[in-house]
Amino acid sequence: MRTRRETTRAATVREIKDTALARMRLCGSTDIRLSDVARDMRMSAPGLYRYFDGRDGLLTALITDAFTALAEAVEVARDQVAADDAGGRYLAVTRAYRHWALDHREQFALVFGPPVSGYQAPEEGPSRAAAERAMQALRRLVTDAEEAGLRKEPRLTVLPPVLAEAFCDPVLHPADPPTELALAYIWTSLHGFITLEAFGALDWHGPEVRESMFLGLVRLLGEAAGLPEPTGGWPPETPS
Repeated sequence: MRTRRETTRAATVREIKDTALARMRLCGSTDIRLSDVARDMRMSAPGLYRYFDGRDGLLTALITDAFTALAEAVEVARDQVAADDAGGRYLAVTRAYRHWALDHREQFALVFGPPVSGYQAPEEGPSRAAAERAMQALRRLVTDAEEAGLRKEPRLTVLPPVLAEAFCDPVLHPADPPTELALAYIWTSLHGFITLEAFGALDWHGPEVRESMFLGLVRLLGEAAGLPEPTGGWPPETPS
């Protein structure tokens, strides 16, 4: 049970975070000033230091929240699909990632947009741990499919020496090089599409067109990585 003081403090911390996100939305930038957040809350800037270690402390907390929320979104979506349906889980995870980005554009910009001027995230801090958790869902899909004998041969099996060497680090890339490269292709391609969409660069296409384009990309990347089709098949709007 929280004490009254702890409850009040938690509510104030939540309000500061919400106000900072609203300021980002209003300004169209993640590069906020603590003094602006304080003014929006009718507080003094020094007063915010009782809750966060300056602007960088607030940004680290917001980044941690964003990565944690993204991880929870993709984990919930994944776990709603049967464990033996590797293709269905892959589809659910990629859709959840896209929907989270489009529904939380300020947070998406904060963690995946241009670096905030003057901000340096702690090397070993909560934001790093949260980021690693968010990114593990995709990796686990491929390794789980491999362990269950459900994975097909990936599209790329023979790599040029420069890529074979780059993706053979057992710490950074624990799977075999072709698998690690496939994961990199999935991540960069999906992230590129979602970034363009989240920042309005694909707005000349309507929602149904963007949905079908996204599903086609997901399907192509899944096949390249050797993932099976979803048990129920691909959605009807997916290009064949």
